[in-house]
Order: sequence, then C-alpha cells, then structure tokens
Amino acid sequence: MMKKSIVLLLALTMVLSLLAGCAKPADPTPAEPSTPVTPGEPVEEPVEEPSGTLVVGITEASGNFNPLYYSSAYDGYVVDLVFEALIARNFDGEFVEGYAVAESWEYSNDDKTITFKMKQDKKFSDGTPMTAHDVVFTYQVLADPSYTGRYGAAVKDMLGYEEYFNGETEEFAGVVALDDYTVQFNFVEPLRVNFTNAGYAILPKHYYGADFSYGNTEGVANITGSPIGSGPYKVVEFREKEFVYLTRNDQYTDEGFMVEDLILKFVDQTTDIIELTTGGVDLLAGVIDPEKIQDARAAGMEINEYPRSGYGYVKTNNEWGPTADVKVRQALYYSFNRDEFVNSFYYDEETDTVLASTQAHPFSQISWALDDAFVAGLNNYDYNIDRAKELLDEAGWVVGANGKRAKDGVEMTLNIAAMPDHAILATLIPMWERDWGQQLGITLNVAYLEFNTILDYVIYNSDANVQEWSLFFLATSITTPDPHTLYTSFHSDYIGSGQDNTSRYSNPRVDELLDLGKTIMTEEEARPVYQEVVKILNEDAVMMPVYANTYFDLYNPKLTNFVTSSLYNWVDAMRDAKVVE
Repeated sequence: MMKKSIVLLLALTMVLSLLAGCAKPADPTPAEPSTPVTPGEPVEEPVEEPSGTLVVGITEASGNFNPLYYSSAYDGYVVDLVFEALIARNFDGEFVEGYAVAESWEYSNDDKTITFKMKQDKKFSDGTPMTAHDVVFTYQVLADPSYTGRYGAAVKDMLGYEEYFNGETEEFAGVVALDDYTVQFNFVEPLRVNFTNAGYAILPKHYYGADFSYGNTEGVANITGSPIGSGPYKVVEFREKEFVYLTRNDQYTDEGFMVEDLILKFVDQTTDIIELTTGGVDLLAGVIDPEKIQDARAAGMEINEYPRSGYGYVKTNNEWGPTADVKVRQALYYSFNRDEFVNSFYYDEETDTVLASTQAHPFSQISWALDDAFVAGLNNYDYNIDRAKELLDEAGWVVGANGKRAKDGVEMTLNIAAMPDHAILATLIPMWERDWGQQLGITLNVAYLEFNTILDYVIYNSDANVQEWSLFFLATSITTPDPHTLYTSFHSDYIGSGQDNTSRYSNPRVDELLDLGKTIMTEEEARPVYQEVVKILNEDAVMMPVYANTYFDLYNPKLTNFVTSSLYNWVDAMRDAKVVE
C-alpha cells in the first residue's frame, strides 16, 4: 500500500568582505551579439547558482554537531543544515515522497514494515555516495548497548532490538539494506510513532564508523565538530563563543537552498536587536520580547509571526533536595506569579496586547491532545502565597526565629541554575527572591552558569550533578503536534546522563500510560491517554510551564521568499529563501 503523503503525526571574529552598495559602472565594451536560436529549438534556461551571505544571530552553539549526540537547539540548527534524513516535512507539515532522501516508501499489509526507496544521486559532502548501508549503520549505533546519546527511543520498538542490545546477535534486524538503495524498517508492532522513528539524520558509515564496532560507539560520539553529511551545507569553521560558518555543499543534489554562505553568529540577548538594526546580523529567529519587535518594526525589518510550538518552563529536581517532595514543588508553583510575569514581560505597548499566555500543561500550543474541557480541568496553580505556606508547613519546612524555613535542623535552600544576561531570568529571579525568598523564607542560591554548563548539569553529565541544582529555566521547541514528545521527557527509562528526563521524575503509572499511548493509532483514541498523563504531571507539579508565546522572526529585507510557521522554522525556510544584496 503506497502512501504518497503522510500528514505529520508526531512528533565572526571573522571578517566578511561586504560590497557596500557601490553601483557598478557601465561596461564600455560593446555587448556580444546574442547567439541565434533555430525556431522550435528548446532554449536551455540558465542554471541559478547559490549566492549571498546570511548572518543569523543565535545565543551560542556548543560545537557538538553530531546528529546522534547533540542536545542544544542551536547545535541542532547546524545538524539540520548539514544532514538529511529519509523523510522531511514540507511547509504544510506533511511528509511527502521525494522531499528528502527517500524517493518513495511502502507499508506492508500488517503495517509492521516500511520499505524506503532512496534517491540514487545522493552524496555526502566529501563526494562519497550515500547508500542504504549508511542508514543501517546509523540505526546500529542508536541500538548499540554502548550508545550514550539521547535518541535511543527511536529503535526500541524495532524488531530484534532486545536481542541486539543484549548481545545475543550482532546483526540488527530492525533496519536492513535490501540493496544499495532500498532500506527496510521492521517493527514489532504497528505503532503510531513508527514512521517518524525512521526519520533520523543519516551518518556516512565510512567516516563516523571508521572506529565503530559492536559495543564500542566511542569513536562515533567523539566526532562532534567536523560533521560530514549530505545536506545543503557543510561546516567551514566553528569558533567557540563566536560563530559557526557554513557554506553551500557543492555535492547537494536537490533543489533549493540558494544562499551561498550562512554564518551563525553568537549574540548576547541584551544586544541582539542592536546587532539586527545596525547590520551586524540579518536574522533573529523566534524573538519573544515586545520591545525588540517594536525596534525591528521601526528599523524597517521584515517580520514573520506565528504561534510557537513550545514554551518556556521551570523544571525542578524530583530526585534530590527539597524539591523531591511533591508538596514543596506545589508550594513553589502556587507562589510563582506567572500571570504577573507574562502580563508584564510580554506586553506590547504598540499593539496593546500581551504576546503570550500561561498554561498548566507540557503540550505544544498546536497539539491535537488539547481541548477546552481538559485545559479547564487542570490545576492552574493561580498565585496563592497562603496556600504555598500551608503546603510547606505540612511538608515539615517551618519558619524559625530567624525567618528562614528549616526541617530537621537543615535550612531550606534552593540552588537555581541560571544563565547570565538573560532577559527572562533577569525578570524572574527578582520575583522569586521576593516571593520564595522574602515571603516564604527560603534561601535562594543563584548560580550564574554559561548555557553549555547548564546543559552539562541537567543533561550531559546529570548523574554526577544531581546534588548541584534544585531548579532551572529553559525553553523548548516542539517539532510535531503529536504528544508522544512527552515520552522521553517523563518516562523513567530516560533518567540519567545524556537523557531527556531532566526533572528525574519517576512514576510507574505515567510510564504505563506513555507506553500505551504510542500503540494507539488514532488521535481520538490516544488523546485521553495523554491527557491522563498530563493530569498526573500537573498534580505532581513535575514542571512549571511559564509561558506559551507567539514567535516573531525578525529579518533584513534583503532576505526574500522567507516563510516560516509553527512547524517550519528558519532552517526549513532556507529551502526557498534567497539573499538579494
């Protein structure tokens, strides 16, 4: 059964040579006469060549550009520009045959097998042809027992995974090359999530697998800063704390991506809008600050606007310290005045509107799991300082003579992992000091850490840093309307270094429901399962969503044909975009 289109289910200290607007003088040499064309003879259209440079302002990339091991969304931009997968979605959120590496695909009658026919002209940036054996290699790494990255969930539902992982065989039956350009994915069950699990970036075996053997993925993991892929761009230079410089991959075979050079320049959030309006960068994607949006309008910048598929959130340490107690987490939630924050930080004076809202769930704003009755039934934890005090008293954290809360002789301290010069945290921390510190009597220890250090605390080396933090603020972008994205964030199998369950939350009932949810093929039947998961997360106050906002892409008018949406970000939009100098 051929499925032609599947609707998305799921989930520089460098000096640039700039031509400063000087008009080219008229060429005094007479033009050569045009070549005569025989009537009826087809005219060969000139081939458009990539041109122009686009400077994109981002916070910072860590330099881990390995598709199977990266964590930062900024590193992810580079990964998505350098690598391709079998499938990719178009602007309408659909997976369409021929849009990426797969020319076509076919399901078996029982929907347990998907067979992909690959384009035969695909090459990696070093000129090596891509084959089905590269796809097989990529998934062997994900299934390997020594794999330490975040993306192992992709293979756990595939045929033969348990046997391969447990060392019973060194042949992974889940992904098989039928020939050089045909690859078959075999699954244990016909799950709703199977198709997207076939969509991971393809690594060239000859490069990443040079030192790979069963049970030893260290050589793969160590290749971080010099990626080789088949995507439209290749990395020329990464300079720590400064920029990533990419240029068009001359081996890229598909249409589009006509901007020659991309520079991802690291800019401070306090000055990024100045960089844009003065020409230091050409694009700021996903801006949320109303004042910056106003400044961009005043400077004549172009603006794309769309609902963000994601949100900003606070996660608490559910395994260690005071926040391991559900009553403490609930107290912090009740005493966090999120409405005050949103109505202040996101107020746009120019339009007299608030560009964000609060929410009490971890779903994307565009998720099909949402409905009005479900949202109304959640505890929104409206600001209630008295209820927060009651909960802390019940948990045994009582106020002493010095005005500080303590339990069993130990003063209550919250270790907050925060980024310096961050506009949102610069607003949130004084609020927490006022309400958690002064009103509740909690000692706050704010540690200002670089972005990559925070990722090390809560993701990369989280096991060793469990006792270093109580809570942190980050934001997430969700690339699918399918709520299966909750799986790795809250399933107990994903607690530990390199894993996604950063709150270190464990609940057998949640695990059971998440396991059930992915087996349900229809949205209508799956919706109540995911809603039950979130009701439990809400009651347990596992995390505190702070805001769900509108995204604004601000960019120089020299960038044309640039279209973005909730599920089609600036990297995707480069397929159609051009730079007109």
